[in-house]
Amino acid sequence: MARGRKPDTAEQQAAKGAPGKRMTAQEVQKVREPKALMPVNVGKVRPPKWLKRSRKATEIWNDLAPKLERLNLLHDLDASPLARYCRYTVEWIAADLAVQKEGTWFEAIDTNGNATKKRHPAFQAVQDLEKMLRDIESTFGMRPDARYKIMRDQAAARGMGNMPLFGDEKPT
Repeated sequence: MARGRKPDTAEQQAAKGAPGKRMTAQEVQKVREPKALMPVNVGKVRPPKWLKRSRKATEIWNDLAPKLERLNLLHDLDASPLARYCRYTVEWIAADLAVQKEGTWFEAIDTNGNATKKRHPAFQAVQDLEKMLRDIESTFGMRPDARYKIMRDQAAARGMGNMPLFGDEKPT
C-alpha cells in the first residue's frame, strides 16, 4: 500500500500561502519573519536595549564586544559609546554605498537656471561619520597607535615605565 507524499514543512506551507488553511495568518507571518538577533552580554557589560532595533548594529556589537573584553578595554560604562559606534558604522556603510552607487558629484540647477555640479550629501555624511568613528576607535584602542598608547599608559600605571615592552631589551 502506498504511503502518500511527505507533508510540507512550515516554511513550504508559508511560501504557498497556506492553501487549505493549514496554517493561520499569524503562523505564516511568524515563519516568514527573520529571527531577531540579540546582542550578547560580555562579562558584566550589557548592551543598551535600543541596540536591538538595528540588526546590523547588533551584528557589529556581537563581533566587537568579545574582542574588546579579551583586551580588557570594555567595561560596563562603555556599553553606550560602543553601541553608538556600532550604529554609526551601519550609517557609514549605508552612506558609503550611496556614494559608490550615485557618485560623489551630481548635476543640479542653480537659482539662475544654470546646470552645475554639487557634492552628494551622502559624501559629507561619510566624512562626518568617519571622523566620529575615528574618535571612538581611538578611545577603544581599535587602531594600532591608540592601542600602543593604551599599553604604554597601563605599563606606566603599574610602575613599569622603564621596562621594555617586548622583553628583548635590557631595562634602563
